[in-house]
Amino acid sequence: MTPARRLRERLASGEVLLVGGAYNALVARIYERAGFEALYTGGYAAAAANFALPDIGLMTQTEMCAHVERISKAVSVPLISDADTGFGELTNVARTVREYERAGAAAIQLEDQTFPKRCGHMEGKKVIPRDEMVRKVRAALAARSNPDTVVIARTDAIAVTGLDDAIERLSAYAEAGADVLFPDAPRSVEEMHTIAAAVGEKPLVANYSEHGKTPLLTAEETAAAGFRICLYPTTSLFAAAQSALEIATALQRDRTSREVLERLMVFGELNELLGLSAWQEEEERAL
Repeated sequence: MTPARRLRERLASGEVLLVGGAYNALVARIYERAGFEALYTGGYAAAAANFALPDIGLMTQTEMCAHVERISKAVSVPLISDADTGFGELTNVARTVREYERAGAAAIQLEDQTFPKRCGHMEGKKVIPRDEMVRKVRAALAARSNPDTVVIARTDAIAVTGLDDAIERLSAYAEAGADVLFPDAPRSVEEMHTIAAAVGEKPLVANYSEHGKTPLLTAEETAAAGFRICLYPTTSLFAAAQSALEIATALQRDRTSREVLERLMVFGELNELLGLSAWQEEEERAL
C-alpha cells in the first residue's frame, strides 16, 4: 500500500490526525519513532533550516522537491508537503505535482496567495482571485500520476478579505475536487466552528504555529471544533532554534559543554537512531 493510500484511508477513518512538522530527515525519523502517522514538510521550516531564509517565497521548486525527497527516504510514514502557490501558473502547478510525487509526497498543499507568498501567520498577505485558484486545484488533480495523491487546497483569505470570503473560497475548492481544505490562520475557536459548520464535509486542517494567530488547541479540542487534521508545522524548528541558541550561549560562557550534557542526546542513542548497526552489517556482508 502506497503512503498516499495509507493517508487517504487514515483520513477516511474520521479520527483526528496529529501531524508533526519535520524540517530535516533526522527530525522526521524522530517523529516517526515517536509514533506520528504522518509528517509535514513545510516551506517555513525548509527555508529556515536549509538556507536561514524567511518564508517569503525564496525557495525554488527544485530546492523544495530535494528537501521533500531527502525526508521521504528517511521515513515510511506519509508526507504532507507544502507546495506554496504551485510555483507559477497552471502548467507550473501540473509540473509541481508530478515532481512532488516523484520526491515522495503523499499529499500536496497549494495555497491561494499571490507570488511571492508569505508565511500564513505573517502580515501583508495577498490572495489571487477565487476562480484562478479553482483552476489551480483542477490542474493539480489532473496532473497526478497516482490518483491516491491527496490534494490540499489552502486559503489565506481570512486575514485579507475576511472570513466570509474564505468560506466561499473553501466551498469552491471543495467543489473543484480538493481532497482536504486548509483555512489558514483562523483567529478564534468560534471562527473554526463557523468554518467547519459551513464546509466541514471534507477534512479540515488546523494549523498551529506557536505564537501565531490561531489559538493552540489539543487534538481532541481540534476535533470538537470540526477539524480533522491537527498540524504542528514549526514546533520542532522553534525548539531546535531555541536549544541551539541556549547551547551556543552556554558554550561561549563556560568554554565547555560539561554544564549542558544532560540536554544532549547520547552519542550511542543518536547512532542507533541513524541506523549505524544496519550499515555496519551491510559492510560486513560485503567483505
